Amino acid sequence: MKIQDGCSVRFWTDLWHPKGRLIDLAGEIETQKLGIGMSARICDVFVDGEWRFRRCRDHFLQDLVHDIRELPLILTANVSDGVLWRDGDDTYSSRFNSKNTWSNIRKKKDQVMWSRLIWFQQGVPRFAFITWLAWGHAQYCLYCGEQDETRDHLFFACPYTFTLWLKVAGNLFGMDPDPDWDTTITRLLTGHYDRLTFILLRLVLQVTIYYIWRERNERLHNHVSKPVEHIARLVDKTVRNRIMSTCYYLRPRLQGLMQRWFGAHDT
Repeated sequence: MKIQDGCSVRFWTDLWHPKGRLIDLAGEIETQKLGIGMSARICDVFVDGEWRFRRCRDHFLQDLVHDIRELPLILTANVSDGVLWRDGDDTYSSRFNSKNTWSNIRKKKDQVMWSRLIWFQQGVPRFAFITWLAWGHAQYCLYCGEQDETRDHLFFACPYTFTLWLKVAGNLFGMDPDPDWDTTITRLLTGHYDRLTFILLRLVLQVTIYYIWRERNERLHNHVSKPVEHIARLVDKTVRNRIMSTCYYLRPRLQGLMQRWFGAHDT
């Protein structure tokens, strides 16, 4: 908070002190020892250039009061308080920036090598999310009855899902698709593909995973199952719809995208 006249900033509950909200530091019970009500504003506590605190013997509160007194503060009459948004570690701005805010609140980790297989411009967010999502439960495979349904089994060691993967991947890899997950990812990351093929490989991978997961949930919750051919048609239609939505025919870098998809499935 940017304090001006102090009339709209709550002493206990607003975030105006560098150490955080004072109520979180002191606790509700301790507020009574300083004689400051929960609804008190800065202008109620800081009067004529001085903080008005009740004397107390609590060592923690004494340290807190000392920290508050050390913070330079001058109230400016008839100037409204403002909100500041954190841009960096020690910088603040009156303008909200969603990118900076997200960067400040998220937990930062090293970028994984397979991130470009998940997030790319021609992808679809819901497919990317399902591809990225990890699940930690263990149960039997709803497709083939295998004892442990792991990621590696579901994509694509299971006979059902591998049959689907064979149908929809076509000749995009330049060789027969492999049922092993690690091998598939390695081929995607290290293979030398032209731009259009690499877009299609990532897209069809995500769409396939999405429909495998959706079909799995249908079998689990609704006890309804579909044949591989039906899922393959859904994947094909979804990929073609996504290709059309990119207006590939108007964009030089994407021209030939639909033709490459059709060419990968010529029999």
